[in-house]
Amino acid sequence: MSARKERLNVIAYPYRNTTPQEQQRISLDRLLNYITDVVYPYSPYYRKVFKVRAIDPTVIRSYEDFRRAVPLTFKEDIVANLPEFTVAPSDPVRPSNFDVEALASHHFDGYRRAAQHSGTRDIFGLRSEEERVREQYLFEWQPVHFQMSGGSTGRAITTGYTVHDLALMSRTGAWLYQLNGLISQEDVWLNLLPAAPHLGIYAALLVPYTNGQPNVNTFGGKVMPTERQIEIAVETGCSAILALPSYLTHWLRTAKKLLDEGRIKPFGKIKVAICVGEPLTEPYRAMLKELFSSIGCGDVSVLEGMSSTELRSGGFYECSEGSKLHMDPEYFYPEILHPETREPVEPGEPGVFVWSHIDWRGTAILRYWTGDYVSGGMVWDECAHCKLTMPRLRTPIWRAERDFTKIRGARVEYVALQDAVRSVPGVRTYQIIVRKQVAEDPSSRDLLDIYLAEGPEIDRERLSDLVQEAVKMQVELRADSIIFESADEIEARLFSKKLKAEWIVDQRNQFTDAVKS
Repeated sequence: MSARKERLNVIAYPYRNTTPQEQQRISLDRLLNYITDVVYPYSPYYRKVFKVRAIDPTVIRSYEDFRRAVPLTFKEDIVANLPEFTVAPSDPVRPSNFDVEALASHHFDGYRRAAQHSGTRDIFGLRSEEERVREQYLFEWQPVHFQMSGGSTGRAITTGYTVHDLALMSRTGAWLYQLNGLISQEDVWLNLLPAAPHLGIYAALLVPYTNGQPNVNTFGGKVMPTERQIEIAVETGCSAILALPSYLTHWLRTAKKLLDEGRIKPFGKIKVAICVGEPLTEPYRAMLKELFSSIGCGDVSVLEGMSSTELRSGGFYECSEGSKLHMDPEYFYPEILHPETREPVEPGEPGVFVWSHIDWRGTAILRYWTGDYVSGGMVWDECAHCKLTMPRLRTPIWRAERDFTKIRGARVEYVALQDAVRSVPGVRTYQIIVRKQVAEDPSSRDLLDIYLAEGPEIDRERLSDLVQEAVKMQVELRADSIIFESADEIEARLFSKKLKAEWIVDQRNQFTDAVKS
């Protein structure tokens, strides 16, 4: 056994009383062992990559070695070679169609020991030892659960989980329940994420259940009316909410309306709201907290979380507001790379989030280029709030290639434009339209229209001036028109086409796409 493996076998993974440098070294050691013991022998895709590049994985000793040896993996690579990303040894019962190795005999010794305690599957004593050993083998290597990405680009990814992997997903409960101590075992989760075969539904189901946590799933507004979701939240006395922040905005405003009309009882104590799927900036967080206060929940912690179908974990979260996303270095190795040079950036510098799986089975990925631009970069240190040492992604995060545009020649980040509008006191909801002055002429002037719904007793002329000032200060542009509509009219458009709110609609692309087709 190598010194590296021996050291990892005797030391529990440290989150306290350790230095960031030591923790990072252990995380890298785990990654390199995973490549040697699992990825290289059993991953058809990466085995082929290593052979083509004439790389012996056992000689990879450092991060620089790893970076030079393992190329970045892009979504296109996975879509084009999806079956090859499943790690699986050559099966003595069903031989593999790919160039992979068979398991060594000592693995089956471990399965044999585990088979002696196979539980309720053997209450009748009818299965042979061979069958029970085979079952343990399948628990580690056979995918039994599958999820799909949202496919917003038209190229959905399917990932497979073995029984081994489902235990790792369950581990996400530590991030939800232990990082901040806000939630007790008896607290009820309310999941407002939209229904689809994606991680947002499955993780929100499986993580609470496997951690013994009460859990109510509504499957979003297209499955269950928002009003009924709110009634359930009151009836169950939910303490925690998981939601897209855009839908949560609509949900809270609807709750306030029902409360004012006397159609629901006052809310119990909601302790925490986890917002996922969209960037959560500080002005956005402040707006959500104000909405919670309006329904009598004045001390709710609004926390940010993230995950993805490719990542496969139930996700990573803030331990407290503004603490930034706490990564799991025991089962993932994170990198932040420059979006153009794709070289590592300095700690705290912005860049694109890249990660590698550690010790996962099923779909296994190394150096995945997420396309997510982490505006504050990554720091690997002790968090000032929870006192745990681990890497943290300093949000907000947006798409490096899609979350900005050019308006009248100026580069505009969508997050900045949204914050400029939503942070103005008195703005209840809004939608921003970017269009051409002459719709059929791509060379005509860009126009910026802002549709607003104001709060009660707000002077429209004054609010219009404040929004103009905020947009000018934030993105150095002036809106061509500000149009006031009712909140119902705007929110009907926000959610008319997608599961997430369309805060910004760029109508210029409609003509461009028509020309291309």
